[in-house]
Amino acid sequence: MENQQKPNKKEKLSFNQVLSFIAFIGIGAIAIALIFTLVFENNVTVSYVFRTIGDVIAYLIAIFLAFFWVKTHPHKAWLVCYVIFVVTIVVLYILTVI
Repeated sequence: MENQQKPNKKEKLSFNQVLSFIAFIGIGAIAIALIFTLVFENNVTVSYVFRTIGDVIAYLIAIFLAFFWVKTHPHKAWLVCYVIFVVTIVVLYILTVI
């Protein structure tokens, strides 16, 4: 007989699965923004909202992944650079959105 495994209904979501789903939502938002930009050339407000959502998701994923990379490299210089990069991204993004 073949070794058949029954699907586990209570599978726990791993961090990678959650991150992958968030990335999926992010690229969906970016795609919708690009479509709205093409369709509604005169009204860019709707596409701007979706583009902003996609941008924020992309930034957050990059920041999280970089954090885990820095966490595996114990040298203090990596941590200092990471903090400077993240603060720069957050501050400049807020200044450009407002």
